[in-house]
Amino acid sequence: MSGDSSGAKPNAKSEIFDPTFTNFVRRIVSVPHSEIKAKLDAEREAKRASMVSASRVSASSSKAH
Repeated sequence: MSGDSSGAKPNAKSEIFDPTFTNFVRRIVSVPHSEIKAKLDAEREAKRASMVSASRVSASSSKAH
């Protein structure tokens, strides 16, 4: 195995410019920040609303006992 580099490692350029990966990254980067922020804010608000309603349910059930 000494000194034989024929096909041992893929060409660095072929890894960097892989069309599938490049297209994938372009799709990710093309999403506007405002769209991502709006979705995150909506998820955060939904989680907060479910936490509040869950705490109300547990508080009212503990009072009933």
